[in-house]
Amino acid sequence: MPAPAPDAPLVVALGGNAIVRRGEAGTIEQQEAHAAAALAPVADLIADGARVVLTHGNGPVVGNILERGEAARDRIPPMPVWIADADSQGGIGSMLQLVLRDLCARRGCASDVVTLVTHVVVDRADPAFARPTKPIGPWYARERAEALSAEEGWAFREVPGRGWRRVVPSPAPLAIVEADSVASLSASGHTVIAAGGGGIPVERLADGSLRGVDAVIDKDATAALLARTLRASALAILMEADAVYAGFGTPGARPLATLTAEEAAAMSASDEFEPGSISPKLAAAAAFARGGGEAVICSGERLAAALRGEAGTRVYG
Repeated sequence: MPAPAPDAPLVVALGGNAIVRRGEAGTIEQQEAHAAAALAPVADLIADGARVVLTHGNGPVVGNILERGEAARDRIPPMPVWIADADSQGGIGSMLQLVLRDLCARRGCASDVVTLVTHVVVDRADPAFARPTKPIGPWYARERAEALSAEEGWAFREVPGRGWRRVVPSPAPLAIVEADSVASLSASGHTVIAAGGGGIPVERLADGSLRGVDAVIDKDATAALLARTLRASALAILMEADAVYAGFGTPGARPLATLTAEEAAAMSASDEFEPGSISPKLAAAAAFARGGGEAVICSGERLAAALRGEAGTRVYG
């Protein structure tokens, strides 16, 4: 990755818990309250003059959208996963846009926040398509799962004691279709919300056209790709914990202030963390840092301090 562009934006990736918490009903009022708390540090940065491009997760919202479709299957044709990805990106983006706009106004900065529905190119030859692993949507009894597998060609995985759940591929993101639009909007002074939920997966056909693909792209991997593409000043990946910990969950756990890209990648590939927790964040930070950038992994409330090197975990090349 070339050096950061002059006046390059900061890319901030909100954690999946920033919108809906486990065990909650997920009402819009709850989502707005969580969004306001998560975005307050981002609004502080914008008020101080930072240019920000924001990404976000979409779980479990995208699953809820698919579950609604299944519940109304006898009256409304269910939509494919990539359309559910688009629905969640637009809905969550709209809410974040309104919340962040209000937070900025309260701080006396008239930042114009925009949400850009964003598509991300994936490759059908990616091994992920042969081994779908990402659980999504409702739980089914065995008989219903077998019927849907035969009718729709869906893959399922059983979780003992809970039932059967659909799994879809999680391919690597290759290119962000609207990257130039994100860069243009950011350069003109807009705060841009883009690539929500990892982006809407599409494949490029032989004639150059794009077609939606049923998959879910890891949001942190897409955030790293977006940051590299924009030649961002830094990538900030937010989570609940204040830093990455060695020996997490043990009495000897200790925060890691700095990691090289190689160290972060090795930790991501190890068995130290539960799948889907810190590992994708480490992998994304390493991918961005390998290109010459710096990434921070931290809690939202410590964002400003982490960017100053005073908190969180900094990953460098």
